[in-house]
Parts: sequence; C-alpha cells; structure tokens
Amino acid sequence: MLIMKMLKIILFTILSLIIVALAVLFFLIRDISGSALPQYDGELILKGLQDEVSVYRDERGIPHIYGVNEHDLYMVTGYIMAQERMWQMDLIRRATTGRLSEIFGEDYVNTDLFLRALRIPQKSKMIIENSESDMLACVSAYVDGVNHYIESAGKKLPPEFRILGYKPDPWTMEDCANIIGYMGWDLAKNNMNGDLFIYKLIQKIGREEAIRLIPYYNIKGEFVYPDFKIDEALLAAAGDFVNSADKVKGLGITPFTGSNNWAVSGERSSTGKPLLSNDMHLGLSSPGIWIQMHLVIPGEMNITGVIVPGEPFIIAGHNERIAWGETNLMVDDIDLYLEMTNPEKTKYYCDGEWHDIRTVDETIKVKKGDDQVLQLRFTHRGPIISGFRDVEGADLSMRWSGNDMSNELMTGYLLTKASGWDDFREAISWFNTASQNFAYADVDGNIGLHAGGGIPIRELHGSFIMPGDSSRYDWKGYVPKDQLPYSFNPGYGAVSSANNKTVDADYPYYIGTYYTMPYRINRIREMISSAVVFSVDDFKRMITDRHSNYAAKLTPLIINAVEGLSDLSEQENRVFEGIREWDYDMGPDIIMPTFFDHFLKILASKLLSDELGELFKGMNGTIRDYYLLGIIRGDHDLYIDDTGTENTETLNEILIASFRETVTLLTEKYSADTSKWLWGDIHQFTASHPMGSIRVLDRLFGFNVGPFRVGGSNHTVSTYSYSGEFVVDHGASERHVFNTADWDDSYTVIPTGISGLPASEFYCSQILTYCEDRFYRDHFSLQAVKEAQKYLLLLKPPA
Repeated sequence: MLIMKMLKIILFTILSLIIVALAVLFFLIRDISGSALPQYDGELILKGLQDEVSVYRDERGIPHIYGVNEHDLYMVTGYIMAQERMWQMDLIRRATTGRLSEIFGEDYVNTDLFLRALRIPQKSKMIIENSESDMLACVSAYVDGVNHYIESAGKKLPPEFRILGYKPDPWTMEDCANIIGYMGWDLAKNNMNGDLFIYKLIQKIGREEAIRLIPYYNIKGEFVYPDFKIDEALLAAAGDFVNSADKVKGLGITPFTGSNNWAVSGERSSTGKPLLSNDMHLGLSSPGIWIQMHLVIPGEMNITGVIVPGEPFIIAGHNERIAWGETNLMVDDIDLYLEMTNPEKTKYYCDGEWHDIRTVDETIKVKKGDDQVLQLRFTHRGPIISGFRDVEGADLSMRWSGNDMSNELMTGYLLTKASGWDDFREAISWFNTASQNFAYADVDGNIGLHAGGGIPIRELHGSFIMPGDSSRYDWKGYVPKDQLPYSFNPGYGAVSSANNKTVDADYPYYIGTYYTMPYRINRIREMISSAVVFSVDDFKRMITDRHSNYAAKLTPLIINAVEGLSDLSEQENRVFEGIREWDYDMGPDIIMPTFFDHFLKILASKLLSDELGELFKGMNGTIRDYYLLGIIRGDHDLYIDDTGTENTETLNEILIASFRETVTLLTEKYSADTSKWLWGDIHQFTASHPMGSIRVLDRLFGFNVGPFRVGGSNHTVSTYSYSGEFVVDHGASERHVFNTADWDDSYTVIPTGISGLPASEFYCSQILTYCEDRFYRDHFSLQAVKEAQKYLLLLKPPA
C-alpha cells in the first residue's frame, strides 16, 4: 500500500511538473509571438512629431497615413513599417552589408564575403552625400521613425529577434539606399552566370555552334574574341564565390526576376481614360518583399502603391495624376575580365603597365564562432571574384554598374510629386542600377513606356569574358538618357512589356542577351488585339490569364509527330486525345499542364544533354528555352540527333520518344489514373518563412502558410515559376490594375499580407484571395478610406 501510495505521489508530481512546464511554454510562446503586435486603434505619443498624424487601416491592414507635412508623414511611415516588418528590414540590411554570419553562423561566411565585395554601402554613402536636401529630409524623418520603434519596443521585438537572440542596430539613411543597391545586384547576377556558362559552352562545342545557341545574338562592327583559354579551376572558383550569394534566396531576399506591364489609352478603355496593369515577379516567400502603403498630405501629396521594407518611397503605384509600373529591362550590366596577375597576386597588367591590386581586409563576425579576417582584392574594374584558388598568372575581375553613381531614392521621391510625362521622365532619369521598363498612364489620357536605367557602352558583346590586359574593353560610359528607348501615345493605343527583347537590331547600343522568351508578351499582345475597348474587369482577367502561348506553339508539333502511330498504348492514346482537345489553359484542375511542363524537361534533355554532357545540368534556362524556340520556329536543326544511338534521329522521332517517356514517367510518378495528374495537385505554392524550415518553430509560431494549389507556369502571363519538383517559388509579387478615370475603382493584391508578424491578423491575410485570382479594391479618396476603415490610430507629438 505504501509503495502504491508513493508511486501515485511520484506520478502526480511528474504530471504536475509536465502541466506546469507546458503552461510555462504556452505562455512563453504566446509572449514571444504576440508581444510585438502593433497598436492599431486609439492614440500613441511619438517623440519627434510636429503635428498629429492619422493612420487608417482597412480590411487588409493597409496603412493609410495622413499627415500635414513631409517630416511627420515619413516619420510615421518608418514607424509603422518597422512595427510590421522590422526583422525583414534587418535581414535585408544584413544581406546588403554582408552581416548574415552574425545571426546564422559559419555557413554564411563566404556569402558575407561576396556580398561585401559588391561594396553596396560605399555606393550608398556616395548617394547620400550627393542628394538634394529636401529628399534627404524625408529619408531622415523615415529613419527617425524606424529608430523610435526600435527604442520603444524594448524586448517586445518580433519573434525572430528573440529566437535568434539579438536586437537590431539603429537604422541609417545609408541602410535605405543599400536596399536599392541589393535589388540592382539581384537583377544583374544572372548576366554574370550566363557569361561564365557561355565561355564553357564555347570551349565545349566551339564558337560558331555556341553562337547559334546564344539568344538574340547580335554584334555590330568588328568581332573580336580573345584567343585564350581560362583555367578550369579559375572558372570553378569564380562560380563558387558568386553562387555563395544564392544562400540568401533561402532567406526570402529575392528582388526582381521578371514582370508584366501594359496600358491602353482612353480610346481603348470603357472608362474613357487609360487603364494600366502591372505585376512584378519575385521570389514568393513570407513575409513578401512588398508592403502596401498609402501616404497623404491633403492638398499637397496623395500616393499609394508598394514599398520595399526598409526604404521610404513608393516603388510602383499612383498619385493623383499619374500611375506607373515596372518590368525588368534585362540590361547586361556586368562584365567579366581575365586579368593577368603577377606570381605574388599583388599586381595586374593593363595597357603595358603593372598596376597595384587594391586589397581590403574584412572582419566577419560569426555567431558561436571566432571572427574571421578575410581579404578582398580589386582592380580598377571591380572585385576579383575568382576566390582563393591559386591559379598562376590569372584572375577574373567583375565590372558592375551598381558601383557607379545612381539615385533610385530620388526617383521614388520625385514620382510622389510628378504630375505628367515630363516629370515622370525626369524622375526615372535617376535610375541607373536597377534598370526597368516603366509603363505610364495619366489622368490627361496619356500612356507611355520608357526604359529607365544604365546601359553600358562597350566595344564588344557583353556575353563574352573580356581580356583584361587592355582598357580597350572597358566601358565607355552609359547610353545618354535621351537615347533610351521609349514610346509615348502610340497610334495603336497600347504599350506593353514582359522582359522581352527591348529594341530591334537597328538600335546602336547593345542592351542585353538574356531576355525571356516571347511567350508572355505574345499572349499579352494577343489579348490586347482581341478587343477594341477594355474594362477594369478585362484587365483583372488579363493579369491572371493562364493561357500558354508556349504550349500553343509547341503542341502542334507533338500532335503532328504522334498522330497516325499505330502502336500507341491505351495510356498513350488517352494522353494523346487529351493533348488534341487541350485549349492550352494552365489551370490547376487540368491534366495537360502537368504533361506539358514535364515534357519540356524531357525534350530539352533529349535534344541537348548528349552533346553538352555535364554542362547541360548547369545550362542557362534562357539559352535552353531559346533553343527550343528555334525548334518551334524551324530556325535550325542543331543537335536533333541522339548521339547515344546508332541511328540518326529526326525531330519527329525525338518528339515521339519524349512523348512516350513523359507518359511513362507520369504514370510511374503519380498514377495510371490520369485524373491524378491535376496540375494544382503537383504545382503548389507555400508562403515559406526563412525560419519555417525548422519544423518545431513552424509549428509553434505558424511561420509557413500553405500549400495552395495554383495554375500557370513560367511561360504564362499569370506566372508561377517553380524549382525542383514543381514547387512554386517565383511569381507575381503584387498585382495592380489602375483606373485613371476613378482611382477608387483600382484593384490590388499581394501574395502574403501587410504584416511580417505570424500572430497578426494581417499575416498572409491576402494569400487565398491571391491564389484564387481575386482582388481588393484599392481605396484612395478620403471618403473611400473612411468607408473601409477598420482601425484608426492617432499619433501625436508629446505635450
């Protein structure tokens, strides 16, 4: 009896301790998760304000900020943004300054070193030192607002800070400029990887055949290519060093990759005024790269749109007079140079002389580890990127436009005040690093499209690695702003861009090589040509369109090849009939998109992998798609034959083999029942948080949201690109339809939500609407804002 009584006491004690521990854990998690939630209603004292500021929030939590002067408006903008996105802001800042190892540990040391080689902070200091005082005053007020939040939050910081055990440093004006610099780098990086790939391609298959694979290859004047070979170790070292920066993708820091925009004139709009549409394609993660905000000084300024957390100005949106949206211009603004170096690696040779290599020691602090002191080296062109492998007598250096003066912050500031086309052109003339195609529409009935950015003037085609022993191949400046391509009020009554080739061969300057294939732009222009007049609802339908122009071009070749075969299996016949009936919609509840995107991978492999070998695995996606475009157009028959067989295959035979292999793969991978091949069951989107990969944290805090079934692909206007096993990781980071006749009848949605706090009601609150191709009304007038009001916060200066 005594033993039983003792056992009961012990068990009761253990159970009590477990209950207490769970209760403590529950309240601890609730405190960590919820203590940083912002105040949305009532009054708040904000030191530094000059007057009262009102912040209305609607059903999505979008802050509609009303102030009486720029200082107060931007100070509250900084404060509100920090409330919702402080950890994301700090994370982006750490990427721009190469300080990720401090919070994530040794795995990020090489990433930090490469990011420091970009010298983004040095460029930002140059911007701040050379900016106008009025703009700087707004940035300074924004910074004060962010820092007021950091100071007042104390320990009540977002959960990521508390989990990782650190606090954010004070925000600076340079931090605001850094973010633009990082965006410019992410836009440019694919050019460098493409240059490295093209060099390897030339070595593998020869220059003439390689040129046939280079998209939109065009050179005017003398063709000179250096007759040298680059050491494989040097190429590998450069590739490893550059690709170390890819680790930031897992942190959700991925700016522009592609985009769509278009506008129609009042003559082609049911409203009698222009309509404009824009969706910028970025990495999809949580929190999203944009925060929606509406900034108002009654009678002076009224602007709404999206902002990158950490900087103060609207990137894409509209004020009371004009609307604008952006797509990547696809400028080649990186060149690589083979530098001749001395044995000690202290000098490099150029124009008959030896020049000193500038060295910079970087101290990288490592979480739970010792500081590491590593060295960066620079020529006059930029950083040496060939890492630390000792290749005798040679190094690769990198020239990047991001190290030259530009002032995208000034663009944002001037667009808030722009009232017409001339003001708009002046504003985007400050763009140099993050080059874009800007679509434009205004209340006076004008539409336009204008390239904004820095296009280097160079002697050779920018896709080749240049010899470094002569300054002949250095850049000669940038294309003058008045010679950048543009279109204003074209007779056709519409403008459009989708990262496609910018100009024809008559343009005297080389812009780029790695344009996306024309499937999205072709579909956009097909839709624009399909009607005379468009409504707002038409634009909403167009921006979410899932029709594949790619499939419409390639599928007839498959049908012609397979049709008439007498030995098709029952399964192959079933799939073939599905192909014949397909209308090329990439909807989530359709089978054929699953077949088509699997088929693309298999066809490309059969055509190219036998000749390219291991090089095929690292093949630039644009070059692969450009080759398949050539097959569709019948431009060439390069690499049709499968060298792994004794026979010489025709294109039809390759298409048939790819068809059969795709059917077999899908049957084995999913089911013999083709109804199990629905695209949305395979092609899904999860808003993944950088810390959501740790399962226990995800379950405790709810960092990840999803998955959601989606349609589309990387070749449809409604873009959902994927990696690996069709896991969606890129897509429209925002969707906007602007109605210049009635701004309150404009529409918008983002894939996540306003807040970066998982405990917030506005964390990923728009995701279902986004995945279902729906929109929210974009409240703009004071009346509309008040009618949609859910919360009202009054921020006041100290008494």
